[in-house]
Amino acid sequence: MFRLLSTAYSAELSGHEVAHLHSSPGLFSIKKSGVFPLFWKAWMSSFKELTIRKSFKATTISPINLNIILDRSINTTAAQLYKLKIAEEKRAAREAAKAAREKEKAERAEQVAERARQREAENPAKALQLSPNGKRKVSNPLKRDTKRRKQVADAVGSGEASSVESLRPPIITRRGRNVKLPDKYK
Repeated sequence: MFRLLSTAYSAELSGHEVAHLHSSPGLFSIKKSGVFPLFWKAWMSSFKELTIRKSFKATTISPINLNIILDRSINTTAAQLYKLKIAEEKRAAREAAKAAREKEKAERAEQVAERARQREAENPAKALQLSPNGKRKVSNPLKRDTKRRKQVADAVGSGEASSVESLRPPIITRRGRNVKLPDKYK
């Protein structure tokens, strides 16, 4: 039985090798995802009810209930069909939900377009209604307030004080502004 499996797998592998020799000279690589399909084809071709029964007869080993083993190895198609049916139902549900979403989207777009058409229909009617006063006067630009400039004047007083202040350089802040001391601190 396993000899059948090994020969079937070797045949699948050699067929796979021949197919890839044309595309790549010399060595070819088989990925992990590529091994299972090759093995599965060999498994399905060698593990049939007839070969399983013959292998038990040839080895003189017989299980208590042969049907359990036969069901386990052969009747996997029912499970596969069930999985396919479930997948098909899920796909149909996804497509129905997508169709419903697209329908709602189209309805919303139609409503928005209808509102835009109504607004466009109202705008020309409003444009034709002239105001009774005529055109409004053009508004004048705002006048900017002119800054009041502070006049810098020398302190009027005794001759000594004015000469001392004029000789002393002005005090300047970090920002570059002149500082004028109030009279009470002089």
